[in-house]
Amino acid sequence: VDPPRKGLDEPVIQQLCQPYNANQPYVESPTMLSHLARHTINWTNDVRTLIYVSCGFDALARDCDQILSSSAGWKLESATGYVLFPGSNHVETVVVFRR
Repeated sequence: VDPPRKGLDEPVIQQLCQPYNANQPYVESPTMLSHLARHTINWTNDVRTLIYVSCGFDALARDCDQILSSSAGWKLESATGYVLFPGSNHVETVVVFRR
């Protein structure tokens, strides 16, 4: 994900923070889940690696706290800062989560 400076929108965070559901089938197309109640579908169920690119450290800290403290099983694998604009205090951060 590459959210704006304000961070991830609440519906995205909610999906990422849902626990893995072993009973939800793996599907190639979301339409294959149409027989399930929409509120029960974990749209990120099959995601095992999450790469988060951030240009706003405060939002990154908030989103990381929510993701890591959820019951979704995410673990922080790495976090690296990149100075793309030398002479400025702007840092892009790439964070890799796995579950």
